[in-house]
Amino acid sequence: MKKIFSLLVLCATVVFASCSKDDPVTDPVPEGIVVTTYDALLNALQTGGTSADAPTLITLGGNITIPAGGDYDTPPMNGSGHFKIDGGHHTLTWDNTASNRHLLGNFSPDAGAVYIELTNINLDRQDMNAAVCVYNGKITLGKDVALSGQDDNMILANGEKAELELGDGCELSYETGSSPCCVSVWYGATLVLNGGKTAAGAYIGLDCNFYPAVSYPLISVPKALTGDVHLLLKMIGTTPVAQGIGNYQLTQADCDRLIVNPESTVGVYAGWGGKYDGNFELHLDPAADYQIKLRLKNFTPPTSGTIDVTGMTDVVARATICAALEAGHTEIELKGELSKIGMGGQWGVFADNTQITKCDLTEVTGWGATPTLPELAFKDCTALQEVTLPDGVQVIGEYAFIRCAALTTVNLSQVTQIDESAFRGCTSLKTLTLDNVAAIGLDAFYGCTGLETLKIPKCTRFGNYIVTGCKALTRIETIAAGDFVHISDGSSIERTAVFHNRTAHSGDNVFNPAKCDLVLNADKQEGGGAVPTVSNSNGWTNAQYSGNPMKWKSITFGQQ
Repeated sequence: MKKIFSLLVLCATVVFASCSKDDPVTDPVPEGIVVTTYDALLNALQTGGTSADAPTLITLGGNITIPAGGDYDTPPMNGSGHFKIDGGHHTLTWDNTASNRHLLGNFSPDAGAVYIELTNINLDRQDMNAAVCVYNGKITLGKDVALSGQDDNMILANGEKAELELGDGCELSYETGSSPCCVSVWYGATLVLNGGKTAAGAYIGLDCNFYPAVSYPLISVPKALTGDVHLLLKMIGTTPVAQGIGNYQLTQADCDRLIVNPESTVGVYAGWGGKYDGNFELHLDPAADYQIKLRLKNFTPPTSGTIDVTGMTDVVARATICAALEAGHTEIELKGELSKIGMGGQWGVFADNTQITKCDLTEVTGWGATPTLPELAFKDCTALQEVTLPDGVQVIGEYAFIRCAALTTVNLSQVTQIDESAFRGCTSLKTLTLDNVAAIGLDAFYGCTGLETLKIPKCTRFGNYIVTGCKALTRIETIAAGDFVHISDGSSIERTAVFHNRTAHSGDNVFNPAKCDLVLNADKQEGGGAVPTVSNSNGWTNAQYSGNPMKWKSITFGQQ
């Protein structure tokens, strides 16, 4: 089981009321533990709730105020609880103090699961940081539940082990406040629509703003929707929104009952695509087990991996590229402006994609005054084998190819600078000839375990630990004239850890200079004045740590 409920500050100041509030109350108050004070409620929460088959029934015998104090990390009931809380049509309220404790929940996915059903209760919160928040378990909102307060996210299900259910007879309605969002489902938690609905203007926050998105739908529907459910979306890359569960198959009528706030922010394939209104729509996909998905309006998917983004909007360009990959076109050839492609950054068009194998960027324009492959451009593209850059690209940005484990080929003949961690974890690289590179940043080739040869004939500026963990490296050719200096602070190579290992690397998992031949420029002759000072044919003297010279298999002196 995955999920539950909580509160946290995020979507906006709000007040919610709910669940058939206009209907006369006729249901009798169920029997169970009846509490009339906070201490009695706290005791019931801490001592009961151990059986999922027979949950502890707690009934409010009157209005109860929770005093100020405590913190949201240690709620009164925190994990492994099974409760049914019936308010007896009374109000549970929090003292008007910003440092209030919340009532129920857990704040770690590793905590014991909590299962709670709320019925016949009004929850009223003022200036409370978190009323109910669950990372592991399930919260069910049943009949005659009313929510009110001056803050947002009164009930929150957070993470892939959390579940929030709108049960049969529940109707959430918006009362006051600056935001319509008071119940939220975050970061892969599941919203279960089991007969509940929302009133017009009252929205459930559905937030999955990370990429790649979860592989399962964020909404489960066990039976036909009989009322509208309003959603406030904040999503990146999440194409499956809802799916029927059990034996139920979603219909177009169900799709029509999911109403999306036009102010929602959506990036269907990667990155923030913009506001939902006018750009996106929900649709029922019969080819994907009748899932309800997001899509661009008036969008035609590409028929190949050759894509010209000229004339496209940014949103359409990025969607086209990602749609091509989703359709199985793993070799991508692009033409048009770099800015429209959306390459680079945490949510870049290629970031985290595990399908792309080749990418040809030779016809892409607009690389900037100093032509640069953007940072994180191909982050975690684990199937990527080959990239072709335009001849004019001079800089490889930070983390551009980090953890591209299959990468073997990338043309770098015109590149003059490689930034921090650019090729970190590229374990299939064997040889790099960087004829024009003058600067190499921190950790540039960190963990490139297949790298055998590194040729950097013009490099004069280095960051630390550029070959940490390169256990197969047997030859470095660096024969530029002049002293070695740090890429960022200008310090001499003899005082830095350019060819040293980070402490995380040990044993067979290190770069070992004793197994590596080093070729230096002729002016760095043994016993000469240039740094590093070379001595004994296979070591250099470190001015700061002169007692521990760095040992190599051999040091030779090339000719310019």
